[in-house]
Amino acid sequence: MTRILDGELLLPVISMPHEEPQLFFFCELSGTALLSLLDRLDVLNLLAMRSCGVALALPVFDDAYAAATRVLNAHNIPVVAWLTLPADEGLAFNLQNYPRAAACYQTFHAWAQTHGLRFAAVGFDMEPPLSDALFVGWGGVREIVRRIWLARDNALFPAARMAYLELMAIARRDGYEVHAYQIPLIADDRRVGTTLLQRALDIVDLPADIEVLMCLSETAPEWFGSALIAVYGPSADALAVGRSSSSDTALRWDDMQRDLLLAAAYTDTIYVATLEQCVVSGYLERIAALDWGTPVRIAVLPYAVLWSMRLLMLIGLVIARYGKTALAWLGWLIALILWLRGRYATAQPAPGNRQSADEDRNQPKRQQR
Repeated sequence: MTRILDGELLLPVISMPHEEPQLFFFCELSGTALLSLLDRLDVLNLLAMRSCGVALALPVFDDAYAAATRVLNAHNIPVVAWLTLPADEGLAFNLQNYPRAAACYQTFHAWAQTHGLRFAAVGFDMEPPLSDALFVGWGGVREIVRRIWLARDNALFPAARMAYLELMAIARRDGYEVHAYQIPLIADDRRVGTTLLQRALDIVDLPADIEVLMCLSETAPEWFGSALIAVYGPSADALAVGRSSSSDTALRWDDMQRDLLLAAAYTDTIYVATLEQCVVSGYLERIAALDWGTPVRIAVLPYAVLWSMRLLMLIGLVIARYGKTALAWLGWLIALILWLRGRYATAQPAPGNRQSADEDRNQPKRQQR
């Protein structure tokens, strides 16, 4: 139950007592750097003891990544193949590079088979191909409006969607569970039953076995990720918390702890960004010792702002989906009202005609007198 305490929104953890969520740690290290990290037995023992998984970013498929995967396999640590593109190609997948997604997966599967590697799942990172200046100033606002206006004319969407559907089916047939890393807005598009946001942002709602909503606190204030978790948590299969390695600093421990506990209130699968930051900051031991039944608080104002923004987004999507139908029915309703008014006016004589009719009826009486 949600309640207000000391000016903050108190959300108690609703997971079962003493039951820990399944944790996966994103890892963005290169193959050689990852091998150096895995030389630390304390890291491997902590991951294995807590049955934590590791999602390896795989921009290339080389011997170093194969060796690192073997180390994790030897310690029975679940490994997710986080498929990514090289940095000069944008890293993530979207509508514009969907042929590269299929080629990347085929290369990965052949590499894994050749080296005898075990992967619990394959992860696809779906992000809009947006420039850094898209959301800056009025120019960014105009660009967003333009994208939404032209969304229905996105010719790439049908072909890309079918290609990704086939790719998901192939991955499952090859024995992999499919994880999809999505921006939270995908939940709103699905909830209303539209594809407007997908077409506008050049992304696809992947039919994954586990969909992970990325509620990270990147360059935004530390409370941003918590507010996202509280607003989108009820719509999530799994949640991602923390801050990527591309950020200058890791989250403070208090913020990381709050986000982990809050995410555990909504899901039993949590991705943490990132393994290397947690090791350097000493968070791995703290996460292993977390009491998952601890109540968690977030500030009311950020939650209210994001909740209101999501409500407005949903209203806009509903209007976009049903607006034409509603206008059509409104036109028929207005036509019916006008027709009924016409019928009523025809049935009722005008005042001048009514007075003449009364005089005509009284005229014979006057003549008789």
